[in-house]
Amino acid sequence: MASPMASPQVILITGCAKGIGKEAALFLARDPQRRFKVYATMRNMATRQEELKTEAGDILNDTLFIRELDVTKQETIDKTLKEIVDTEGKIDVLVNNAGITTGAWWETGPMEAYYDVMEVNYFGCVRMTRAIVPFMKEKRSGRILQISSVLGFHAVPPSAQYVASKFALEGFSESIAPPLRKFNIWVSLIEPGLVATKMARQFGDNPTAVYIHKANQIPGDEERRIVMDMVTFDPEIVIGNEMQEPQEIAQLFQDIILSPKPDFRYQTSQTIKRLAKQQFVDPTGNAIMNAWLKE
Repeated sequence: MASPMASPQVILITGCAKGIGKEAALFLARDPQRRFKVYATMRNMATRQEELKTEAGDILNDTLFIRELDVTKQETIDKTLKEIVDTEGKIDVLVNNAGITTGAWWETGPMEAYYDVMEVNYFGCVRMTRAIVPFMKEKRSGRILQISSVLGFHAVPPSAQYVASKFALEGFSESIAPPLRKFNIWVSLIEPGLVATKMARQFGDNPTAVYIHKANQIPGDEERRIVMDMVTFDPEIVIGNEMQEPQEIAQLFQDIILSPKPDFRYQTSQTIKRLAKQQFVDPTGNAIMNAWLKE
């Protein structure tokens, strides 16, 4: 007698109005083997869901479900998680993808820029993780994918607020991963560079242009020259000289979800792997400082 077919894994992804979140939701929900039911969430369905609904086509409300969830508002998190668990009986996978950045220079931009980025990129992930872990502990099974960045371990001068939020997420994730693994809940950090989303493409084909754009906003000719020199002399020490397609990242999500023992950290390209080796091999931190300063 054939064994009964396993029920689909229930996946919740935050930040699905665009970019990696949207593409990952579509990729996983279109799995030919129907191994996943994807709950694609976003902050404001009233104005942001149409693009995803159009692209979903006949998988909408079949393997892809769109729900409203704001990672900065606990009540929307609790409401949506309860609805999913009441409907599905479980949530197998959380993909903490929602994130924002800012164009404000660290020294002259408003303090609100720091608060806003941390509220979404760090505290939003903490809220989601805290809310979902009790359901996973009850089942003694789960995957939590924290969408960090190459900037979660490799800082660049024009992005201090964003870098700080991703460093915080990495520290939080590294702290909670060991005890959660005792409950068969596997936490993984995904560390992409630039991904070919609408936001990235507006800066052109050269990924380094993102940082040139920000550096141009720095007040003071001397510091602007210093930072421009840093981000243009060698693109590879910035974030790599490549832009990945979001489907590549979505495929990595699937690989992690299906792995019986996923790694804790995943760099999404060979360039980022090289940066990680450079960053972590030197306990003094001097190697990366010397690279920036060309010493």
